[in-house]
Amino acid sequence: MTALQLKEILQSLADDGNREFFSKLTHTGYPVLGTKIPVLRQLAKRIAADGQAEQVIKMRPVLCYEHVMLIGILSAGAKLPLAEKLPLLEEYCTLIDDWALCDVACSCLKFKKREEFSAMADLAASGDPWKARFGLIAINSCFCTREFADDIAGVLKRVTAEGYYVDMGAAWLVCTLESKVPGAGIAILREGALTPAARKMCVGKMRDSRRIDPKTAAEAAAVSASFGKK
Repeated sequence: MTALQLKEILQSLADDGNREFFSKLTHTGYPVLGTKIPVLRQLAKRIAADGQAEQVIKMRPVLCYEHVMLIGILSAGAKLPLAEKLPLLEEYCTLIDDWALCDVACSCLKFKKREEFSAMADLAASGDPWKARFGLIAINSCFCTREFADDIAGVLKRVTAEGYYVDMGAAWLVCTLESKVPGAGIAILREGALTPAARKMCVGKMRDSRRIDPKTAAEAAAVSASFGKK
Protein backbone atom coordinates (compact mmCIF):
# COMPACT_ATOMS: atom_id res chain seq x y z
CA MET A 1 0.00 0.00 0.00
CA THR A 2 1.35 3.41 -0.98
CA ALA A 3 0.94 6.62 0.98
CA LEU A 4 -1.38 7.92 -1.73
CA GLN A 5 -3.59 4.83 -1.50
CA LEU A 6 -3.81 5.08 2.28
CA LYS A 7 -4.55 8.78 2.08
CA GLU A 8 -7.41 8.14 -0.35
CA ILE A 9 -8.85 5.43 1.90
CA LEU A 10 -8.68 7.63 4.98
CA GLN A 11 -10.21 10.60 3.19
CA SER A 12 -13.09 8.40 2.01
CA LEU A 13 -13.79 7.55 5.66
CA ALA A 14 -13.65 11.14 6.91
CA ASP A 15 -16.57 12.29 9.05
CA ASP A 16 -17.01 16.07 9.25
CA GLY A 17 -19.46 15.92 12.13
CA ASN A 18 -17.21 13.69 14.20
CA ARG A 19 -14.21 15.88 13.37
CA GLU A 20 -15.91 18.91 14.88
CA PHE A 21 -16.90 16.94 17.97
CA PHE A 22 -13.51 15.32 18.47
CA SER A 23 -11.60 18.55 17.91
CA LYS A 24 -13.13 19.77 21.17
CA LEU A 25 -11.67 16.81 23.05
CA THR A 26 -8.10 16.85 21.79
CA HIS A 27 -5.15 19.18 21.37
CA THR A 28 -3.37 17.05 18.79
CA GLY A 29 -1.09 18.72 16.31
CA TYR A 30 -2.01 16.27 13.54
CA PRO A 31 -4.66 17.05 10.92
CA VAL A 32 -7.91 15.36 11.98
CA LEU A 33 -10.31 13.76 9.49
CA GLY A 34 -12.86 12.70 12.09
CA THR A 35 -12.99 9.01 11.22
CA LYS A 36 -14.75 7.14 14.02
CA ILE A 37 -12.67 4.71 16.05
CA PRO A 38 -14.77 1.59 15.26
CA VAL A 39 -14.28 2.37 11.57
CA LEU A 40 -10.51 2.65 12.08
CA ARG A 41 -10.50 -0.67 13.93
CA GLN A 42 -12.25 -2.33 11.00
CA LEU A 43 -9.80 -0.75 8.57
CA ALA A 44 -6.89 -2.01 10.67
CA LYS A 45 -8.30 -5.55 10.49
CA ARG A 46 -8.49 -5.35 6.71
CA ILE A 47 -4.97 -3.97 6.45
CA ALA A 48 -3.61 -6.74 8.69
CA ALA A 49 -5.54 -9.42 6.81
CA ASP A 50 -4.09 -8.14 3.54
CA GLY A 51 -0.56 -8.40 4.91
CA GLN A 52 0.04 -4.66 4.70
CA ALA A 53 0.33 -3.81 8.40
CA GLU A 54 4.10 -3.38 8.32
CA GLN A 55 3.88 -0.94 5.41
CA VAL A 56 1.33 1.23 7.19
CA ILE A 57 3.23 1.11 10.50
CA LYS A 58 6.50 2.19 8.91
CA MET A 59 5.02 4.75 6.51
CA ARG A 60 6.56 8.19 7.06
CA PRO A 61 5.82 10.99 7.27
CA VAL A 62 2.51 10.22 8.94
CA LEU A 63 -0.45 11.48 6.95
CA CYS A 64 -2.89 12.56 9.66
CA TYR A 65 -4.24 11.79 13.12
CA GLU A 66 -6.09 8.73 11.85
CA HIS A 67 -2.92 7.33 10.29
CA VAL A 68 -1.16 7.65 13.65
CA MET A 69 -4.01 5.83 15.37
CA LEU A 70 -3.85 3.08 12.75
CA ILE A 71 -0.16 2.67 13.51
CA GLY A 72 -1.02 2.26 17.17
CA ILE A 73 -3.84 -0.21 16.60
CA LEU A 74 -1.73 -2.28 14.20
CA SER A 75 1.36 -2.22 16.43
CA ALA A 76 -0.61 -3.21 19.54
CA GLY A 77 -2.49 -5.93 17.69
CA ALA A 78 0.52 -7.39 15.89
CA LYS A 79 0.96 -11.11 16.59
CA LEU A 80 4.67 -10.93 17.27
CA PRO A 81 7.04 -12.04 20.04
CA LEU A 82 7.57 -9.34 22.65
CA ALA A 83 11.14 -8.77 21.47
CA GLU A 84 9.77 -7.71 18.07
CA LYS A 85 6.60 -6.02 19.26
CA LEU A 86 8.11 -3.83 21.98
CA PRO A 87 10.21 -1.72 19.57
CA LEU A 88 7.05 -1.02 17.56
CA LEU A 89 5.26 0.18 20.70
CA GLU A 90 8.21 2.29 21.80
CA GLU A 91 8.39 3.90 18.37
CA TYR A 92 4.65 4.49 18.43
CA CYS A 93 4.96 6.31 21.75
CA THR A 94 7.16 8.90 20.03
CA LEU A 95 4.20 9.74 17.75
CA ILE A 96 1.62 10.16 20.53
CA ASP A 97 0.51 13.70 21.33
CA ASP A 98 -3.02 13.00 22.58
CA TRP A 99 -4.73 10.77 25.14
CA ALA A 100 -6.85 8.86 22.62
CA LEU A 101 -3.83 7.91 20.50
CA CYS A 102 -2.44 6.30 23.64
CA ASP A 103 -5.56 4.75 25.10
CA VAL A 104 -7.07 3.26 21.93
CA ALA A 105 -3.82 1.47 21.11
CA CYS A 106 -3.56 0.14 24.67
CA SER A 107 -7.09 -1.26 24.42
CA CYS A 108 -5.86 -3.47 21.55
CA LEU A 109 -3.15 -5.15 23.62
CA LYS A 110 -3.64 -8.77 24.69
CA PHE A 111 -0.80 -9.00 27.18
CA LYS A 112 -0.91 -11.61 29.95
CA LYS A 113 2.66 -12.69 30.66
CA ARG A 114 4.99 -11.49 33.40
CA GLU A 115 7.59 -10.36 30.87
CA GLU A 116 4.96 -8.24 29.14
CA PHE A 117 3.99 -6.65 32.44
CA SER A 118 7.64 -5.87 33.13
CA ALA A 119 8.04 -4.22 29.73
CA MET A 120 5.03 -1.97 30.33
CA ALA A 121 6.29 -1.21 33.86
CA ASP A 122 9.57 -0.05 32.35
CA LEU A 123 7.69 2.24 29.97
CA ALA A 124 5.75 3.67 32.90
CA ALA A 125 9.05 4.40 34.66
CA SER A 126 10.77 5.81 31.58
CA GLY A 127 10.42 9.47 32.54
CA ASP A 128 8.81 10.34 29.22
CA PRO A 129 5.19 11.51 29.73
CA TRP A 130 3.61 9.64 26.83
CA LYS A 131 5.63 6.47 27.35
CA ALA A 132 4.63 6.63 31.01
CA ARG A 133 0.98 7.10 30.11
CA PHE A 134 1.18 4.21 27.65
CA GLY A 135 2.71 1.90 30.23
CA LEU A 136 0.13 2.80 32.85
CA ILE A 137 -2.85 2.41 30.54
CA ALA A 138 -1.47 -0.85 29.15
CA ILE A 139 -1.25 -2.23 32.69
CA ASN A 140 -4.76 -0.90 33.34
CA SER A 141 -6.04 -2.75 30.27
CA CYS A 142 -4.27 -6.06 30.81
CA PHE A 143 -3.02 -6.59 34.36
CA CYS A 144 -5.55 -5.37 36.93
CA THR A 145 -5.72 -8.74 38.66
CA ARG A 146 -4.90 -10.06 42.11
CA GLU A 147 -1.75 -11.66 40.72
CA PHE A 148 -0.31 -8.28 39.74
CA ALA A 149 -1.82 -6.05 42.44
CA ASP A 150 1.35 -5.78 44.55
CA ASP A 151 3.47 -5.26 41.45
CA ILE A 152 1.26 -2.36 40.34
CA ALA A 153 1.99 -0.56 43.59
CA GLY A 154 5.70 -0.92 42.79
CA VAL A 155 5.21 0.41 39.28
CA LEU A 156 3.47 3.55 40.53
CA LYS A 157 6.34 4.29 42.89
CA ARG A 158 8.73 4.23 39.92
CA VAL A 159 6.82 6.79 37.86
CA THR A 160 8.84 10.01 37.53
CA ALA A 161 7.18 11.62 34.50
CA GLU A 162 4.96 14.57 35.31
CA GLY A 163 1.82 16.12 33.86
CA TYR A 164 -1.93 15.80 33.76
CA TYR A 165 -2.06 12.76 31.48
CA VAL A 166 0.44 10.83 33.58
CA ASP A 167 -1.42 11.65 36.80
CA MET A 168 -4.75 10.73 35.25
CA GLY A 169 -3.30 7.47 33.93
CA ALA A 170 -2.07 6.57 37.41
CA ALA A 171 -5.39 7.57 38.99
CA TRP A 172 -7.39 5.53 36.49
CA LEU A 173 -5.14 2.51 37.05
CA VAL A 174 -5.69 2.59 40.82
CA CYS A 175 -9.44 3.04 40.39
CA THR A 176 -9.66 0.10 37.97
CA LEU A 177 -7.58 -2.08 40.27
CA GLU A 178 -9.85 -1.27 43.22
CA SER A 179 -12.93 -2.18 41.17
CA LYS A 180 -11.45 -5.56 40.22
CA VAL A 181 -9.47 -6.39 43.34
CA PRO A 182 -11.32 -4.77 46.27
CA GLY A 183 -8.93 -3.25 48.77
CA ALA A 184 -5.91 -3.21 46.46
CA GLY A 185 -6.49 0.33 45.19
CA ILE A 186 -7.09 1.67 48.70
CA ALA A 187 -3.87 0.00 49.84
CA ILE A 188 -1.94 1.81 47.12
CA LEU A 189 -3.46 5.11 48.20
CA ARG A 190 -2.36 4.44 51.78
CA GLU A 191 1.18 3.73 50.63
CA GLY A 192 1.42 7.21 49.12
CA ALA A 193 2.40 5.89 45.69
CA LEU A 194 0.47 8.66 43.87
CA THR A 195 1.21 12.33 43.50
CA PRO A 196 -1.20 14.70 45.28
CA ALA A 197 -2.83 15.54 41.93
CA ALA A 198 -3.22 11.85 41.05
CA ARG A 199 -4.70 11.08 44.48
CA LYS A 200 -7.32 13.76 43.96
CA MET A 201 -8.13 12.44 40.49
CA CYS A 202 -8.34 8.89 41.82
CA VAL A 203 -10.85 9.86 44.49
CA GLY A 204 -12.94 11.62 41.86
CA LYS A 205 -12.90 8.58 39.58
CA MET A 206 -13.86 6.28 42.45
CA ARG A 207 -16.79 8.53 43.32
CA ASP A 208 -17.94 8.48 39.71
CA SER A 209 -17.45 4.74 39.21
CA ARG A 210 -20.47 2.45 39.18
CA ARG A 211 -18.20 -0.45 40.10
CA ILE A 212 -17.02 1.03 43.40
CA ASP A 213 -19.45 1.45 46.27
CA PRO A 214 -19.86 4.84 47.99
CA LYS A 215 -18.33 3.53 51.23
CA THR A 216 -15.10 2.64 49.45
CA ALA A 217 -15.03 5.98 47.65
CA ALA A 218 -15.48 7.75 50.98
CA GLU A 219 -12.62 5.72 52.44
CA ALA A 220 -10.43 6.75 49.51
CA ALA A 221 -11.30 10.40 50.12
CA ALA A 222 -10.39 10.05 53.79
CA VAL A 223 -7.07 8.41 52.96
CA SER A 224 -6.28 11.15 50.46
CA ALA A 225 -7.21 13.88 52.95
CA SER A 226 -4.91 12.35 55.58
CA PHE A 227 -1.87 13.21 53.49
CA GLY A 228 -2.84 16.87 53.59
CA LYS A 229 -2.67 16.84 57.38
CA LYS A 230 0.90 15.60 57.52
